[in-house]
Amino acid sequence: MRPHRLALRGALAGAAVAVVGLVAGLLAERGDERGLALAGIVLGVAGLGVLAGYLALRNPSRTVAAVSEAADRLAAGELGQRVAMRSRATGDLTDAFNSMSGRLQDLVEGGAAERARLEAVFDAATDAMIAISGEGLVRLLNPAAASLFAVEREAAMGRPFIESARDYELDALVRRAIGSPGDSDTMVITFGPRRAPLRAVAVPIAGGGDWAVLLVLNDLTEVQRVDQVRRDFLSNVSHELRTPLASIRAMVETLEDGGLDDRRDAEEFLTRIHQQVDRLTALVNELLDLSRIESGAVDLRPEEIDAGALIAEAASLLGPRAESEGVSIVCAPDPGLLMEGDKASLLRVMSNLLDNAIKFSPRGGEIRAEARDEGDLIALSVTNEGEGIPEADLQRVFERFYKGDHSRSQGGVGLGLAIVKHVVRIHGGTAEAMSEPGQGATFTVRLPRTFVGTQGGKTRAGP
Repeated sequence: MRPHRLALRGALAGAAVAVVGLVAGLLAERGDERGLALAGIVLGVAGLGVLAGYLALRNPSRTVAAVSEAADRLAAGELGQRVAMRSRATGDLTDAFNSMSGRLQDLVEGGAAERARLEAVFDAATDAMIAISGEGLVRLLNPAAASLFAVEREAAMGRPFIESARDYELDALVRRAIGSPGDSDTMVITFGPRRAPLRAVAVPIAGGGDWAVLLVLNDLTEVQRVDQVRRDFLSNVSHELRTPLASIRAMVETLEDGGLDDRRDAEEFLTRIHQQVDRLTALVNELLDLSRIESGAVDLRPEEIDAGALIAEAASLLGPRAESEGVSIVCAPDPGLLMEGDKASLLRVMSNLLDNAIKFSPRGGEIRAEARDEGDLIALSVTNEGEGIPEADLQRVFERFYKGDHSRSQGGVGLGLAIVKHVVRIHGGTAEAMSEPGQGATFTVRLPRTFVGTQGGKTRAGP
């Protein structure tokens, strides 16, 4: 509204009243002198009425115009509009508008903050989350979902869900939730080229506006892996316990049935019983050691170590066993390689790697133990000439209790390489296996030259 429009209307109203009075006076007096004088007076009053009407309504008119302009800017999205101009007649209007504008600003900013918090939760979630409208369009998805579907987030927004998921089971689950709002619907599917197991939960959102369904996808790969580790543990430990226990039982029964009468046989049985007890003790000790290492209850005592001397000592400890298996160990370290670490733990690492290599080396084969300078790291590796490791097993050889098909005939419960991985990890290093079927395998651990592991429960910073 223009600033003076209301004031002009008031002035015109006052003028109209004065003109009516003037006409009435003229008619009453019919043109005599008194009538003319009265007409002059009425005209003067009319002029004053015009002026008074304009002055009385000028400020209210300007205030109303200011409120109108502020309302237009508010409608255009310019929050925080306030009207400072006010008059006695329009004070309530100004106050009401300013109060409304303030509440609207608070509501909009509060809604924006809620959306920002919601998007932060979405983005931080490791599970895939997708908000879908009643028309089946994607309204919001988090980075985990974008990665799972291999799509760009912005490109997926506003597009049909099926175009991103490319999976009719998921699309059917979402449509059931849209068509029958109520309790959530859950199913387990295999998804994508790698057939990843997913637990899909479609949750209808009552009163969610353009969010009709929230779809949450949990990757069950790790759950299945842990379950497989548990089954491997039960299988391997059961086998490792059953075999020596059965042997001990058989020999004890033989001794009870008269075997004690033959001293030579009795002594042989007792020796074999002792060996089986040692085997069980070693198994229990390995389980306890791995548990301590994984829980961090290992007090490492770092010292300067000569990598070549460490390899030579481990080869010396495993020498008799290698000789009995017809296998030779060749040590070929770079000279003068010094590093910091817990010597006892790292000696166990090299011993386990050599013991593993002996198990899978053919009679007459050679095992090569090396130490290499890799800048800030020292690489310790053991290579055998065995049958190699299938590609499917390479990613799992360091898992506790895992034994591939090619190693099930070998003794042990599958803890040696798991202990290697965890000891190396608490030293701040890494462990890896490389192999090609039929060409042996190489196990390499890389350790920082300067100790960065835990010492007395505290972590030392690296260089």
